[in-house]
Amino acid sequence: MVQSMLSNQSLSTVSDVTQTLPSSLAPLSVAEQDALLPVHRSLGLNELWKSIQGVLEKALPHDTLVMSHGYTDWRRESTMLRLTSPRSRITTEGGLQSLVAGEGRSFFQPFLSQNLGIPCYSHTQLADDPRTIPKTRYYQRFMKPLGWRYSAHLLFWNENEVTTAFALRRRDDQGDFSPAEMDLLHRLHPHFGAALGRLQAFEGESRARRLLEGYYRAQPDAVLFLDWNFQVIYASQEAVRLCAVWNLGAEQARCYSSNAVFALPAEVTGACEEIKASFLVEGSELPLNAEPAPRVATAASPRAACEAAITLKRDGRGASSRPVFVVRLQESAAGSPRQTDSRRLLAQLTPAERELAQLICEGLANKTIAARLHKTEGSVKVQISGIYQKLRVGSRTQLMLALR
Repeated sequence: MVQSMLSNQSLSTVSDVTQTLPSSLAPLSVAEQDALLPVHRSLGLNELWKSIQGVLEKALPHDTLVMSHGYTDWRRESTMLRLTSPRSRITTEGGLQSLVAGEGRSFFQPFLSQNLGIPCYSHTQLADDPRTIPKTRYYQRFMKPLGWRYSAHLLFWNENEVTTAFALRRRDDQGDFSPAEMDLLHRLHPHFGAALGRLQAFEGESRARRLLEGYYRAQPDAVLFLDWNFQVIYASQEAVRLCAVWNLGAEQARCYSSNAVFALPAEVTGACEEIKASFLVEGSELPLNAEPAPRVATAASPRAACEAAITLKRDGRGASSRPVFVVRLQESAAGSPRQTDSRRLLAQLTPAERELAQLICEGLANKTIAARLHKTEGSVKVQISGIYQKLRVGSRTQLMLALR
């Protein structure tokens, strides 16, 4: 009966993911695996939450479904995010989380402390005689006022700490969760866990990339990362500026926003082509973890005193990751004596001030800068005044001239 609540569509081929399940549990049916496909396709938290709702709404009737994600302390019900499905009867629990944490210490936390790592459980399991549950303070103060009688929970752990939890709650007329329904939760658990793990790894990589991009954006270094096909993965603001100088010449580049005229110099692309050809001949047969011999090429601009050093970098940790090109640009000291002065001035600023100064040099107004940096316009004005004082300039024009 539980299986019939899921979609009846079938799959021609399905991955066998049941080997991680206890041998006492029946494997998922083809219809159940079909219903799980959106879960395994999800690449973001909102998409994953929506797909999990779709599975649980078809498989397990409930009154309210809640996801608690990013626990900082599961014993205190302290979590970064708590979402309720839009089809739930109760869409908010108000300010009752402190009550849940307080009453839960005697209601469900002793059980969880003795069963660390448990994938799922129902409140019926918490008492030797389930008929005593309605008499508990937790039930009287939390469950009963909101019209709930039964609940079941899916838990996802990192060592001995809960990271994510799903709570399904039912009214008295809906009845308790049956053994067959709890069995289904056990079978769904590894699928939801795999999706959450993939999401956590993806978010971790994205967070690291954002932090690095934020750091490099505020640095006076000019660096480009190019993929195997010479598409830009990342470009620091100084690299964007130097590409404009490289392609247009120093005088002409001052007439445009660097971002508006950004293009990878043809000489840089040509140097990358040379390195790529060399790698295809000599380096493609290297073992995965072996670092190829350094392949470095240089290029120079025919229109400005700019040069670049290009290095091929292969990530040995990824079998499917193609090498990337690291391009470092600079203005020749002999051809641009002002470059040394510009870097010296930038070095006097904090990373946040350097980022703000670069945005000013792009010609952006304070209001636009405030929106981009998620600050108030007033705080931007205060920070600009601090930059003026440090660099001993009195206007935006003087700042742009000093840094360019």
